[in-house]
Amino acid sequence: MPICKREGFDLNLKEGKNETFHDNDLVFCCYITKRIFRDYENYFRHVMVINSTVWQCESTGKDNLTFEEALKSEKAARKKMEQFKHSLRAPVLLVVEHARQSAIKTLNMLVAKFLRKRYFIGEEVSVQGKKGTLYTVVGIQLEKNTPEPSNGIYEDTDCLEYRLKPVKENESAELTVPFEQVRRQRLEFNIENMSMFIKSNVTRVDGILRPKPDTYKQYVTDPGVTFASIFIGKIPRYSPSKIKKPDSKDATKKQSTLNKYIVNDVESAVKSKAKAKADAKSLAEEMERVRLEKQARLVMLEREKAEKKAQLIERVESECTSLLLKTDDLERSDQKALPRYKPILTLLPQRLLGDAFMMREFMHTYAGLLSGIEVFRQNLSFYEMTRALSVREIAGPLSDILLVLLGTVFDLQKEEEEECTVRYMPGSQSLQTQEPYHSMAQACRCHDYSKRHFSFNINELPLDALTLSEVLRLHLLGSGAMVVEKAERWRVMYRNGYSSKEDPGLELRMRYSRILRTLKNHPVYKLKFVDIMQVIRCLMSQILTYSGTINLIEERMEQTAKAKLELRSLIQGENKRLAAVELNKKKLTQTHQPQISAADPAQKQAMIEKLNKSIAELHAQSDHQQRKHRQQVLQLHSQLFNFLVYLGMDRCYRKYYVLESMPGIFVEHSPDNLDSCLAQPPLNKSQLEIRHQAQLPKNRRDLRLYLLKLYGEEDKKSRKPAKQSLENKENQEHRLNGPTEPMEVVEDAPETPTHFELMMCSGDKRNCIVHDARNGQRQRWSYIYKEDEIDKLIKALNPQGLRESELLLELSTLRSLIEQHVKTCPAELLTLENEPMRRKFLTTMQTETHKRYGEANFGVPEGTDLNEVMRLHLVDKIIRFEADIYTGDLGRLKVKDMEKWRNDLLSGKYEPQSKLQWGPGGMLEDEMVNGSEDQESHEDQEEEDDEKDASALVGRYAKKPYRDPGQYLPADEEELESEEEEGDGEKSEKSLAVIPPEVHNMAAALLQIEQAIGKRFFKEPYGMKKWDPKQDALKLACEARVHQWEVSLMESTSYAQVFLHLNVLHDCIQWRRSTNKSLCKVCRRGSEPDKMLLCDECNGGTHMFCMKPKMRSVPQGNWYCIDCVENLGLKNTGNDKDKKQAAKRKRKFIVEEEVEEDDEEEVEEEQEEEEDEDEEQEEVEEEEEEPEEEEVKSESSARSSVFKVNGRLATRSTRPRSKRLTSKEVEAAVREDSLSLDSEESEEEVEEEEQEENGNEEKVCNKCFYDGGEIQCGRCIQYYHLECVHLKRKPRKEYVCMNCKTTEQPRPRRRHMNGDGDDDGDQDEPQAKRSRSSRNSRLSLEKSARQSNGTSNNNNNSSTNNNNHRRSGRRTNENLPLNSAALYDLLEQMMKHHAAWPFLRPVLTSEVPDYHQIIKTPMDLAKIKSKLNMGHYQLNEELLNDIQLVFRNCDLYNVQGNEIYDAGCQLERFVMDRCRDMQLPFKPSDMNNAVC
Repeated sequence: MPICKREGFDLNLKEGKNETFHDNDLVFCCYITKRIFRDYENYFRHVMVINSTVWQCESTGKDNLTFEEALKSEKAARKKMEQFKHSLRAPVLLVVEHARQSAIKTLNMLVAKFLRKRYFIGEEVSVQGKKGTLYTVVGIQLEKNTPEPSNGIYEDTDCLEYRLKPVKENESAELTVPFEQVRRQRLEFNIENMSMFIKSNVTRVDGILRPKPDTYKQYVTDPGVTFASIFIGKIPRYSPSKIKKPDSKDATKKQSTLNKYIVNDVESAVKSKAKAKADAKSLAEEMERVRLEKQARLVMLEREKAEKKAQLIERVESECTSLLLKTDDLERSDQKALPRYKPILTLLPQRLLGDAFMMREFMHTYAGLLSGIEVFRQNLSFYEMTRALSVREIAGPLSDILLVLLGTVFDLQKEEEEECTVRYMPGSQSLQTQEPYHSMAQACRCHDYSKRHFSFNINELPLDALTLSEVLRLHLLGSGAMVVEKAERWRVMYRNGYSSKEDPGLELRMRYSRILRTLKNHPVYKLKFVDIMQVIRCLMSQILTYSGTINLIEERMEQTAKAKLELRSLIQGENKRLAAVELNKKKLTQTHQPQISAADPAQKQAMIEKLNKSIAELHAQSDHQQRKHRQQVLQLHSQLFNFLVYLGMDRCYRKYYVLESMPGIFVEHSPDNLDSCLAQPPLNKSQLEIRHQAQLPKNRRDLRLYLLKLYGEEDKKSRKPAKQSLENKENQEHRLNGPTEPMEVVEDAPETPTHFELMMCSGDKRNCIVHDARNGQRQRWSYIYKEDEIDKLIKALNPQGLRESELLLELSTLRSLIEQHVKTCPAELLTLENEPMRRKFLTTMQTETHKRYGEANFGVPEGTDLNEVMRLHLVDKIIRFEADIYTGDLGRLKVKDMEKWRNDLLSGKYEPQSKLQWGPGGMLEDEMVNGSEDQESHEDQEEEDDEKDASALVGRYAKKPYRDPGQYLPADEEELESEEEEGDGEKSEKSLAVIPPEVHNMAAALLQIEQAIGKRFFKEPYGMKKWDPKQDALKLACEARVHQWEVSLMESTSYAQVFLHLNVLHDCIQWRRSTNKSLCKVCRRGSEPDKMLLCDECNGGTHMFCMKPKMRSVPQGNWYCIDCVENLGLKNTGNDKDKKQAAKRKRKFIVEEEVEEDDEEEVEEEQEEEEDEDEEQEEVEEEEEEPEEEEVKSESSARSSVFKVNGRLATRSTRPRSKRLTSKEVEAAVREDSLSLDSEESEEEVEEEEQEENGNEEKVCNKCFYDGGEIQCGRCIQYYHLECVHLKRKPRKEYVCMNCKTTEQPRPRRRHMNGDGDDDGDQDEPQAKRSRSSRNSRLSLEKSARQSNGTSNNNNNSSTNNNNHRRSGRRTNENLPLNSAALYDLLEQMMKHHAAWPFLRPVLTSEVPDYHQIIKTPMDLAKIKSKLNMGHYQLNEELLNDIQLVFRNCDLYNVQGNEIYDAGCQLERFVMDRCRDMQLPFKPSDMNNAVC
C-alpha cells in the first residue's frame, strides 16, 4: 500500500466497512481507492486528499508520486521480487542475519558480493558450452592439490569445484566442473530483484537490519537450513555497523495533519438533516419504509431467479463447448484403442517403400502425359517396380522408368521452347559468387558444353539405356540455368511463378552433388537405391513444374471442385424434395381427414383406401427420385475418388493413402516427428464413460436441450454442493434425453488401455510410440483392406480430434467406394513373411518380367560388374559399327592389320597400331596431359563471351582447354564430414578426374573409326547439308564441330559417355549413301547388284540398263552420277582426249610412286605418326591390284580433288596426305594443272582469273570465318578483320598475311612435313615434273602452315628450290633467314601456356607505379606477336632476343619466390625445351641458368 499516514486522510470515519448498500441507493465511488460514499462531502474530501497528497512507494522508496503511480510501482516491485531465485533466499537471509548492518545499501553490496562468488547446494545452474541443459548442485569440494583454509572460511571460491547432476536426464550421470564454468540465469539473480527482496523482508530492530521473523521462519527455520548444509566451510565474518540512537527531538515530533487545508462542515450538515427529518410526517415515513421493503424483496427474488437461470445457461454452454469443441488428438482424454494393421513386408527396404509407391502412383496418374509409357503397358506393375529397385541391371525396368521420366522432361522442354525462345545466360559476375546463383551460372556452362562438343542441345541428345547415365548427368548439371528475362517472365506467367532457382535439379545438384560425381565414372544403375530414388523424385518434381502438367492438375482440381459443388447442391435439393414430400403428405391427410370424419360408414372405408392409395403413389414417386438421387451421388463420389490419394492422419500422425495403382488403404508411420512429447500427457477416461459420452446428441442444439432438461429439473434441496459430473447425471437421467437412444448399462467396466494401445503420447521420449522414431513397436508401412478392419478403424476414430475428424469424414463419405476398391488388394505381394513366400515371389517376378527383361545385361552372367557389362557391349557395338562403315563403303580404318585390331579390341588388349591425333590442331596422345592443364584464370571470362555458332569454334575458341561441366560441383555435407574424418579429400577428388584406361581405349577405337569415315558422308551438323568442296567456311565449321566431338570423346571417363559419342556420331552419318542400302536412282530397286554402278562421289547407285542410253560395260576411271555431274560440276572420262590425259597422268604418277617407295624405308617412323600418309599408302597398294575398286574418301587434299575429275587411279596414287586443303586451294590447283597440260596460258593470267573470281565472293575473314573482312592480303587475296590479325588500323603499304609469309621461305618439295628425308628424293625428280607441280606444292605448304599445331620442326637450311613466280621488287624468301611459321607457332604456344598470364599484355603504370623506373625497355608477348605480323623481324635472333628481354625484365623486377617470378621460370623452361626441339638459339636468363 502506498505510504501516507498523515492525519486527515481517513475522514469518512462514519462510513462503516460493513455498511450495506441497496440497488437504488445513490452513492459516490472513488475508482482509485475502490471506496463508496453515501455523502458527497466525504467523497469530495477523500478525492481531494488523494489528488493533493504526495505519495511514496513502500517497496522501492520512490517519492513524489501520485497514488496511482505509487500503486503501479509497488506492483512492478512485487513482480521483480518474485523473480528472485528461490534457492538464493535462504543464503540471503543467513547473510543478512549474520552481517548486522544498519545501512540498506551496505547490506545490498555485501549480499551481492557474497552471492556472485558462490553457488549453493540444491541450486539449479547451467554449464558453459552446454546450452539448454539444467543441472542441480549436489556437492562442493576443493580442487586437487589445494589446501583448506585455516579458519574454515572459503574466501577464494575460484578454487572450488561443483558436482552437478542433470535435472531431466539420468540421475546417476554426474559431472564435476570448476567455478568459472558454472552460470546462473540473468533473470533469476540481479541487483535489482535482490534489493527488492532484502528491502521487503528486513526490519530494523534497535537500529540493526534483521530479517522479518515470518520470512526467516519460512525459508530458514522450518526447512532446517544452515550454512553448512548449503555451502562448504563457515559463513564469512562481517564487521557490524555502529548503532545510531534516535534523536530525542525526533521522537517527540509529530507528523503534521491536513485538517487545516480542508473545510470541515460536518456539524452544520448534520443539523440540517436532523431538522429536515423532524419536519417530515411520521406516517409518510412509515408508508415509504414499507413500500421500499416490499419492492426490495421483489427485486431480490427476480435477481435470484435471473442469476439461477444465467448460471444454468452458462453451465450448459460450457458443457456443450467441452463436449463438441475439436482439440488436438494427443490432448484429448476420450480416445479409443486403434486397431493393429498388417505390416508390409516386401523385397524392398522400408525406407524405399514410400518413394516406390509414389513413383508408381505418379506414372499411373500421369500416364497420358508421360512419353514412352507404352513400354509398361500403360501401368508399371508391382513386379517391375520391385525388380527396378532391387536388381542391378543395365536395360532393366529401372532404365525404362528413368527413360520415361527424362524423355517426358525433354518433351516438355521442347514444348516450352516452341512457345517461348529459351536462351541461357550465366548472369552477372557479382551474383556468381553466391548460391544458388553460382550453381545456376555453372548450369549455363553445361548447356554451352553440349552445344560445343555435341552441337546439340541436351534435350536433343540420343537417349537409351546405355547413354542414359551421361545424358541424365548433363541434364541435372544443366538444371536451374539462368535464362533471359523474356523467358523468365514467361515462366512466371505460365508456370505459376516458377523461376530457375526453384528447379528441383538445382536443389539436387547443391545437396547431393556426390550423385553427379559418381555418374561421371559409373552408370546410374550402380548408385545406391536411395540415391536413385532421389534422382527419380527430382525428375518427377521437374515434370510437375511445367505448364502442361500444371494445366492437367488445375483441370483435375476444377473437376474436383465442380463435383463437390454439384454434390452439395444435389444433397440440398434432395433435402428440399423430402421436405416437400412430407408437406404434401400432410396436406393430403388434412384435406381428406374432415371428409372421412363426416362421411357415412359405407363410404368411409373407400375414402380411407383412396387416401392410402394417394399416399402410396406419393411414396413410390419419392422412392424413384431417391434411387435416381443415389445414382447421381454415387457417380459424383466416384469422380471425387478418382482424384483421391491422401485420406488424412490419425492421432499419432500416421498417414492414410488410397492408391489407384495398388488396391488397399496404406498406412505410413513416418519417422519425421511433427512435434515433441507432452510434458503432462492427459489421463484417458474409462471406456465406460467414453461409451456413455458417445451416445450423447451430436449437434449443439439437441445437446443443449438435453442438458437443460437434465439440470432444470434438479431439486434444490437434493443438489450437492459439489458439481456432479456429466457422466453420473447421464446414468441417472438418461430417460430425459428424448429422441436419443437409452444408455447401455455395462456391469463390468473394461480395463483401461495402455498408451501403446491408444497410440497416444506417454510423455517419455525414450518410450513413446508417437515421438520415438526408434521404437521397436512402430510399423513404418502397413495396410488394411477388409471391411471389418475398415469398420473397426471408423469406430475407433475420435470425431472431436482435429486430425481424426477429417480422416473419419473421408472414410465415412467414400466408404462404399473404398471397400469396393480395396477388395482386390494383392495381400500375397505385400506380406512376404517367410522365406518360401519370398522365393515364390522371386520366381513369379522372374517369370512375369523375363519376356521383356530377360536380356537386361545382354547375356552376361549374373554378378558381373555393370561397368564390365557396358564395356563388353560397347566392344560389340564398336566392331559392328566399324563393319557397317567398311561394308557400306563409307570409309576404311587406317591400320595395318585390321583383323588384329578387331581381335585386340575383343580381347581387351587394344592397340591403335598408330599414333592417335585428334581435336583442333591435332593433339597427340602423349600431349594430352599437357594440353589439358588447368587454365582457370581465364575460363569464366572466356565462357561469358563464348559464341554459340559453329564459326566461333573454328576461329577464336577452337583450342580452348576441355572443361567438364561437373568439375566445379560443391561437396555436400556428407562428403565434407567424410573428408574431415579420413583426411584425404583432395586425393579422392583427384582420383575421379583420372580417365580409366579401359574407357580411354574404347574412346580411342571409336576415334579411329570416326577419322576413317569420309567427310562427305556426314550429315548436319558434322557435315554439310549438301556436299560442296567449294564452301570452305562451312567445311571448316563442320570440321571444327567434329574436332570438338573428338576432344570430348577422348576426355570420356565412363562408358556411358563413349556410348553417347557413338550414338551422336551414328545419327550424323548418311546411311542412305551406304552401298549396303544403295538403290537405283531410276527404278528405285536394289535388285541385280552386279549390274549397278556406284557413284564415286555420293555412292548412289544406277543400273547400267536404266541409263539412257544403256551402258554396256563398266567405264574406266571414276564415274559420277548425273546429280553429282550437274550439281558439283564433275566430269566423267568419256572422250578420247580425257582418256589420253588420264593415261598421261597415270604414267606421271607412277614415277612419283616409285620415288615414294624409295623414300618409305627412310621415313618409316614419320609415316607411322601421320595417319593420312598411312591411308594413302594402303589405297595405292589396293589400286595397283584392283584398279576399279571404289574409293573411300576420309579427307580430301589438293591432288585428290584435282585428279579425281579424270580418273580414280590418278586420285589414289598421287595424294600428298600430309595436310588438308581448303576448297579454294583445290580450285587453284585445278586451274594450274589445266594450264600446265595445255601450256597455253601464262601464270599472270591465272592470277588475274583468281582475283576476278574471288572478287565476287563475300568478304569472309579467313581467321574467324565471319563476314565483314576489313583488309585483304595482297598475295592470297584472303580477307581478314583487323582484330583477328592484331592490327589497330589498316597498314599503309600492301598487307601480306601470315600464311603467305610462311610460304615465301625456301623449302624443298617433300611428302613428310615432320622429316628431312625427302630432300634427296625431290632432287632426283625430273625438272619438268617439279616445275609443273610447283603451285600445288605452294598451296600444300600454305595449308600446312595454316593448320600447323606446333609439332612440326622447320629447317632453315632447306632452301634448295624457289617456286615462287610472283614479280616483286622486294627481297625474296631464299634470302630471308626467318622461320616465320615456327616462330609464330612458338609464340602461340607460349601465349596459351598456363604460366604466361603476367606477360601477355604490357604492364600498366596504374597497376605497378615504379615498374618503368626500374625497367627501361619493357617487352611483352603481344608486342612481339604484333611485330612479327607487321614484318619487323628479319632474323630469328631478333625475335628470340625480344623473348629473352621479357624474361630478363621479369628477373630484374621480381624477387625469387614471387608468384610472377615463378610463372616466368616455368614459361622460360617451356621456351627452352621448345627451342631445343626446333634447333633455335635461346639464351636463358639468370632465373634458369642453373638448368643449362
